[in-house]
Amino acid sequence: MPDAEIQVYQAEWCPYSSRVREKLTELGLPWVALPVAAHREQRDEMRDAVGSVEIPVVVLGDGTVLDGDADEIIRELEQRFPDGPFGAAHREQADAHRR
Repeated sequence: MPDAEIQVYQAEWCPYSSRVREKLTELGLPWVALPVAAHREQRDEMRDAVGSVEIPVVVLGDGTVLDGDADEIIRELEQRFPDGPFGAAHREQADAHRR
């Protein structure tokens, strides 16, 4: 379990943000969504906070910033945190929903 709540700079319409949120849920990690402006050029506050305007960005409880490709963020989360107790059930539901 992380030291403090995880923050996710994201947008509901962003498929990459969705994938990261899904992984955090599978891992059973508490997190808070931080919505960002739709246009990169309007994300000054986000740039000041994490040094990026690309979403998603995950800020771990220890202050570590995970940004870049969603696959890279997900791999890093999987390396740092064990699968949550409901991970398999969440994946099963997600797969059923996609069909």
